Amino acid sequence: MFGSLKLTLIFGVLIAGLVGGFVLYYKDTQNRLKVLQENNAKLETAVQTQSQTIDVLQSDAKKFAELNSKLRLKLDDAEKDKDELYKKLQRHDLTRKAIRKPGLMEKIFNKGTQKEFKDLEDITKRPEVN
Repeated sequence: MFGSLKLTLIFGVLIAGLVGGFVLYYKDTQNRLKVLQENNAKLETAVQTQSQTIDVLQSDAKKFAELNSKLRLKLDDAEKDKDELYKKLQRHDLTRKAIRKPGLMEKIFNKGTQKEFKDLEDITKRPEVN
């Protein structure tokens, strides 16, 4: 009688221990799942943010490429103008003309200088605010 009672008691303690172990395991697993779900949500948010950032960067890259090509065209035009001016200056001997007709050359140079200063002033002046 005491033998079967001891045996029942031992089995009862073992079963209670196993049940307690399973309960602890279950709670630990649930906590891990909760943490993993939170981490997953954070990662999904980070992926969305990165996707949006990539889209913005790609859009900006396209804009910069367009602006760069426009700037390149303007630079090419400026280089053509520079080459034309250089060819004109090579055809004329300004030193000899300045010696022969100093008054005329002075007027031409002063007029050109005033025009350049006026253009520079127009380009760099502060816009008027109304």
